[in-house]
Amino acid sequence: MTDEQLMQSITDKDPAAFNEVYDKLYRKLFLFAKSLIYDTEEARDIVAESFFKLWTQQKQFSNMAHLQVYFYTVIKNACIDYLRKDKLRTKIENQLIKAGNVQENVIELKFQEAELVQLLYERINQLPERMQQVFKLTYLDGYTRSEIAQMLNLSENTVRNTNAAAMKALRLTLGAEQLLILISLAGTLQLAN
Repeated sequence: MTDEQLMQSITDKDPAAFNEVYDKLYRKLFLFAKSLIYDTEEARDIVAESFFKLWTQQKQFSNMAHLQVYFYTVIKNACIDYLRKDKLRTKIENQLIKAGNVQENVIELKFQEAELVQLLYERINQLPERMQQVFKLTYLDGYTRSEIAQMLNLSENTVRNTNAAAMKALRLTLGAEQLLILISLAGTLQLAN
């Protein structure tokens, strides 16, 4: 078939003409697509899709060179679309991975906080009962010295001395720095025993 006959047969949707064009151009078009996206399977799909587009369109081509320009344009645009989608997918995947890592870190941190607060409560529960009560009302529940004195029918001085004794006992078992961190953490979390 001459170029003119082949182009007319393509316009007429002759399957034999499509097979001939496919045999002549497929390898070259595939290599072109693969050189743009570096994905063999996707390059094959893009080339196959370009032949499908040719079949469904009512385009006329004057010669084989004109047809090749059509294929290169369709394939180039499809490859660009693929790369954009791939880049967006990669960006989304990276964001999900980062979010997952952050979430895992937050979960791990919350678990560690819970363990520390549990340690504080264990140490507080080893204190004498009145000392536990005064300490929890002061440092965990946030009541003032005068409010605690009224609630427990104690003097403010007794509340202060009881808290001082509780802090001293906890510092001995936990250490001063760790105790301050734990009290702060427990107060922030507003945990109740």
